[in-house]
Amino acid sequence: MSLALLTALLLSATISSVDSFNVDKAIRYNERESTKIYFNLPARCERDYEAEKWTGLTDEPQMRCISKGHGTAKVLLIGNSYGYRTFPVLHKLFDGRYAEFRLFTKSSRMFLNEDPLDPVYFDYSKLAKLLIEKSKPDIVFVIEKDMDAAQNEAFSGLIEDDHIFNFTQTRINFLSEHAGSVVIDDQYYKPRLASGIAATIARRLRNGQTSRSDFKDLRIEREEYQDEFKFGLRRLNAYKGDNVIKNRVEDHICRHEHCYFFNKHNLHAYYGDLALHQTTEMLKKLKPGYKRIIKHFLKQHKSKVTRDQL
Repeated sequence: MSLALLTALLLSATISSVDSFNVDKAIRYNERESTKIYFNLPARCERDYEAEKWTGLTDEPQMRCISKGHGTAKVLLIGNSYGYRTFPVLHKLFDGRYAEFRLFTKSSRMFLNEDPLDPVYFDYSKLAKLLIEKSKPDIVFVIEKDMDAAQNEAFSGLIEDDHIFNFTQTRINFLSEHAGSVVIDDQYYKPRLASGIAATIARRLRNGQTSRSDFKDLRIEREEYQDEFKFGLRRLNAYKGDNVIKNRVEDHICRHEHCYFFNKHNLHAYYGDLALHQTTEMLKKLKPGYKRIIKHFLKQHKSKVTRDQL
């Protein structure tokens, strides 16, 4: 074997051992994502005084805003911090093709599930319903973490007799009746890791663990996910609504037989802080799904506006 060939093979082995990613960049990214809470909203999204007047909600103002565009559709995003994290992606994808785009989220609150905080503080779902009735959105996105994992509670017998199913279906019925289209995000898999995914990856990289085998535990088999969430998936499949779109986020993360907790190519975590919020890397994975939904909606909305003008 020639010296040149040997050198090339050794170089190739070195590169493959770190999977060709920038270690320092990966460390900085994961450390930043592991502590992220709030971020700057898009420049064109301003304080929503109208929503405050209707609902009286002024607490945690960075979770709400309204953006005026150059289109005709009224867009609304409700939910908790998972919806808040997704807003910049949706805002960029719509690219001003709306009359207004409202963000109306609140940390740790829920619309589709019974919220134990409703009687303690205020009824978020009641305020969201009021906003929907007042603003009459053409499309509503519901993106929220199921705080108590109620959707995946075991049940037996007919699903029509299940209390959780009926509660959520009633909420979906309200949305379906008061909005042109309703988009509901499926629940994300929540890895059980004491220090969080992003912090764990950053720590391992700092300790010199840079080969792919050092992170093979940060994934599950897709069959394992489907088995663990079988009750939640049964409920999701059973929810009805002619204008309801179910966005199965796991289809974008669980490619082939595994669900990875990070991007294999750059070691950027899909889950950030201890609450397992979506990182910017995860949102990149979900972007194509949102893009298809928005493209389809805008096409339908344009056709509807044209028909109404005839």
